[in-house]
Formats: sequence, C-alpha cells, structure tokens
Amino acid sequence: MITIDITSILSQDLKSRSRANDLLLYVQNSGESEVTIDFSNVMFATRSFIDEFYNLFMKDVSSLPFKVEITNVPEDIQAMINSVSKTQTKVKTIRPTSNVAIFENVDDLLKYMKTVAF
Repeated sequence: MITIDITSILSQDLKSRSRANDLLLYVQNSGESEVTIDFSNVMFATRSFIDEFYNLFMKDVSSLPFKVEITNVPEDIQAMINSVSKTQTKVKTIRPTSNVAIFENVDDLLKYMKTVAF
C-alpha cells in the first residue's frame, strides 16, 4: 500500500482535468494494488478537476486495477466532490427545440432564408 500526497505529484492548486489524468497515470505506473490519496495540503481545486478526479477514481471503483482511498479532504473540496457526485447519476434528456425544414431546391431555401433574416 502506498500513500500519495497529491500535492507532491500535482500541486496545491488542482486546476484541470488533465492533471487528474496525470495522477491516474502516476498511480497506474506505481504498480501498487492499494493506494491512499492524501488531500491534506490541497489549497484549491476547480470543479473540472474534481469532476474528472471523481470519474477516474470514485465513480466506478470496480473497474480500477487498484483499491483507492481518499483521505484528509478539506471541507470545501469535499463539498464539491459531494456536488459532483450528485450530477453523475442524472440521465440527461435532450429535447429538440427547433424544427427541421426541407427544401426542394436552392430557390426554396433562399425564400425561406429571407423570412428568418434579422
């Protein structure tokens, strides 16, 4: 088992999705079967970092080739993790908000375009 101070690998400020992917590569390359990720020195994390971190390390832990534990998460970052976790299970419904116009020829298209021009 290995404990990783996330700030020693990345930074005290976790700002991008790509950094979460860098952490995953680091953990995978460690060859460890059990990993603890320590957030105690993290000062700031963006929602995009937390979203990607959640997707990589927390969402479907059964697909990971290692066991992961997260420790010493600051209160504000934990609140963001909780918020992100609630958005991961919602099914997104896309409702069309426009109509499709079909034209027989270019002249019909041009006539239509004149009716919608500002």
